[in-house]
Amino acid sequence: MKKIHLIVLGLFTTGMALTSCHENLEERTARECKEYTEKYCPMPVAANVVTDSMVFERDTKTLHYYYTLSGPADTLLVGEKEKDLRKTLLSDVINAPNLMHYKEAKYSFRYTYYSKKNKGKKLYDYLFTEKDYLQ
Repeated sequence: MKKIHLIVLGLFTTGMALTSCHENLEERTARECKEYTEKYCPMPVAANVVTDSMVFERDTKTLHYYYTLSGPADTLLVGEKEKDLRKTLLSDVINAPNLMHYKEAKYSFRYTYYSKKNKGKKLYDYLFTEKDYLQ
């Protein structure tokens, strides 16, 4: 009986290994985004900033990050402050080693920020494509 259990366990493990070998980058990205969101979100990332979710949009090959801003961060950033936020996000995309595979695959990166005070109000929406991060 113990031998049968070990054989079944071995076949299951082998089957899982073979299945995971067939997962392409898009499938893996979608799965990892879903797992990350389910496991960690909502997650505070800075004072008054919470990551709500991370989604992979297959049709546009876009990693889309959703955030909610609260407190002082929930007021509109205008002019230079908004430009600074955009520059910081782009710098993060350019310099993030964990995004290398996605950049090599020419994925886009989108950051959408919503207001906590005015639920559902979109404050900022930045999209960075290959031409932005390969300058």
